[in-house]
Amino acid sequence: MPKQKTFISDLIDETAVETIFLAAKKSVRETRNGDPYLCVTLQDRTGVIEARGWDNAAQLESRFDVEDFVAVRGRVSSYRGELQITIADLERVSEDVLDLADFLPHSRWDKEKLFQELTTLVEEQIESSEVRRFLQALFDDESWRRRYCRAPAAVSNHHAYLAGLLEHSLSMARLAVQMGRHYGAYYPGFVDVDLLVAGCIIHDMAKIEELEYRRTFDYTTEGRLIGHIVRGSEIVAEVAQSLTPELDENLTTQLKHLVLSHHGKKEYGAPVTPKSPEAMLLHHLDMIDSRMNMSWNACQPLVEDEETDEGWSDYQRTFGSFLYISGEAARGWQDSPRSAASGDGPGIAPENSADNTASSTTANTGDSTSTRDNEPTEPNLELFED
Repeated sequence: MPKQKTFISDLIDETAVETIFLAAKKSVRETRNGDPYLCVTLQDRTGVIEARGWDNAAQLESRFDVEDFVAVRGRVSSYRGELQITIADLERVSEDVLDLADFLPHSRWDKEKLFQELTTLVEEQIESSEVRRFLQALFDDESWRRRYCRAPAAVSNHHAYLAGLLEHSLSMARLAVQMGRHYGAYYPGFVDVDLLVAGCIIHDMAKIEELEYRRTFDYTTEGRLIGHIVRGSEIVAEVAQSLTPELDENLTTQLKHLVLSHHGKKEYGAPVTPKSPEAMLLHHLDMIDSRMNMSWNACQPLVEDEETDEGWSDYQRTFGSFLYISGEAARGWQDSPRSAASGDGPGIAPENSADNTASSTTANTGDSTSTRDNEPTEPNLELFED
């Protein structure tokens, strides 16, 4: 068995390789001449790579199953612009001797730290006791909390790594606080910031059931048949009914609407379209945060390449284009490549809103104990001054 792990991101064209990977997919195919060959998708926390076994395909295929760890000996080469491994030999390896963190991608931040930041945000930013009561019921459920902290946000598109769901939700919640303050000053009394922040936390929460993420990322049977949007609405209803007294009916309905409408359009899988200011903002916050992560994934090779001042990413089907990053952006990352990961989570943690409640609002949540001032105020036109 190889003594040292070599990561996919460190593989070099025209070099030998002998290391351990997770086998994400496998199949036996035929060449144009009818000869069988083995196709394997290998994975570790830095990415995936295709491998081919041209000789003894049936024998190699019989040695392992999908989601097994395999020690691979072979050679790296380039095929159609992508690195690939030609397999010389392969054998199954017990996970008992491995560090599983080497084989699944995960957030740059520790999941416990991320969840503590989310808890702090709820404690310091949410004024509505009813919204806090609902969220606390979720947070107190150990099984829910464990899965919510571990789950990816998607199989492949955005935040597709362990704790990606938590990172995505915290990032959105921080954006919601800032945007809520902006529109609280722009349109006093119009946006319920507490409701918006809650929506950021719960909009994708049923992905803990929709996705499988023990070794590889995929959809569960329930995920394919029901999906996280409908299941998320069901979870809202279940939690609301479990509380004593039950959660306010109007607040429950609004929380369900946030989950059901957050994809924005029916052709995107939303059972209903956004019909409240909070739902509209939630949808766009979700789009912003997910697309920025996808943009980062596309541009990361450029900004981490010390030899490149500027350039274009590979073609991105989601955006229908290549993505461009300038030299300044690349150099900014190189100057402090670990600064974000060494902080307390994605983005900037909002300051306590105690001194900013005059421009905030709690609308229509059925909560009479909120400390926010609901009296209308004049729009803050200084927001638009030079």
